[in-house]
Amino acid sequence: MESPDLARIARARWALRTTFFFMGMTVAATAARLAEIKSHIGATNTAFGISLMVGNLGALAGTMVGGRIAHKVGTRKLVQIVMVGVGAAQVLNGFMNALWQVPLVAFLGGFTYSLTNVGSNSQGAMIESKSGKSLMPSFHGSWSIGALTGSLAAGSIAKILTPQSHLLINSIVGITGIIFVSRGLLPFASDKEDIAANQVVQHRAPIPPKIKRFLYLVSFGSLLALIAEASVGDWSAILLKEDLKVGIGVNTLGYSSFLLAQIAGRFLAGRAIDRYGIPTVLKFGGLLGGIGYAGGLLISRQIVAQHQILAVSVMCISYALLGLGVSPMPPAYVTISGSIPGLPTSRALARMGIVSSLGFFFGRGAVSLLAGWIGLPLALLFPAFSLIGCAFLAANLRVERIAE
Repeated sequence: MESPDLARIARARWALRTTFFFMGMTVAATAARLAEIKSHIGATNTAFGISLMVGNLGALAGTMVGGRIAHKVGTRKLVQIVMVGVGAAQVLNGFMNALWQVPLVAFLGGFTYSLTNVGSNSQGAMIESKSGKSLMPSFHGSWSIGALTGSLAAGSIAKILTPQSHLLINSIVGITGIIFVSRGLLPFASDKEDIAANQVVQHRAPIPPKIKRFLYLVSFGSLLALIAEASVGDWSAILLKEDLKVGIGVNTLGYSSFLLAQIAGRFLAGRAIDRYGIPTVLKFGGLLGGIGYAGGLLISRQIVAQHQILAVSVMCISYALLGLGVSPMPPAYVTISGSIPGLPTSRALARMGIVSSLGFFFGRGAVSLLAGWIGLPLALLFPAFSLIGCAFLAANLRVERIAE
């Protein structure tokens, strides 16, 4: 019979998996319908993309206060409360009818989702530490399953339900699901234990230079991966609809291909990391995903006029390679940050979130501006090369470097 502690950890493990599932399902429905939202507003790629950038300012604001809020109320309660705001932002996306509304809704979405990320990823790092296994990839894999569920549902009902009705129903399901399942997450006492076990750096004390430099390096890798991953949610439905000329519903295939491969990668990544180590897995994923993404963009652009179906197929394959390559990266960066000796988990993740959100703000802006100057397919080469950059950075992401 399991001890109370082991049973509690096992319960929290499944609670977090289902929490991530509902998080992914809630936001993926919006990503799948962005092409319709953009068309309804009548915005250009550049204007729409720059408006979405404000979401990164919201994420930056959220990560700046996320650690403090988590210390006061606990990561479990943080997830439960803030998910209501995440769902509200997704619903508002469907009701936008003017460009000026996009940055306001994007800020709300970024702010609330970043707070939820601080809570859920801190829970994941604590559960992983208590379990002694590489679990973060499977937690994020559950997010991908939820996102795939939301994407496939969006593609199948896009011609039946309006974005307003669809996003309202989807968000109600997501909020209700998270409030129910998150009750099984680790209690506030676990947050206090984590803080007490990492008292080398007090909550308000300056972070030592060696730890700070390493954390900035991890954060930079995280933002490069985030630029690549977010480009799929932001632009895949728009790329397939406007550049590859496919219809509503079918234009979600790229995002679905990405998510399907990401799911497979995340559930395989734990074993790969345990066997080969995080740096090796990140290097392989960066090269596979970045080169595959770049190749698909260039090839599909050249052949779409004569072979549309083939171009769409090539792009879906490239999205699958990107999904497989990027799959271990977010959980791996969380694991690295959460394992920094002497630094409380929530503080490390919040600091990483601040740096990566600020950097991603400029990265997202670069894609938007490039889309107006050279077209969307070529602009998306920037995220592809960002992922390749992760591969070259990977060798430096060893926690042991702090002691060198």
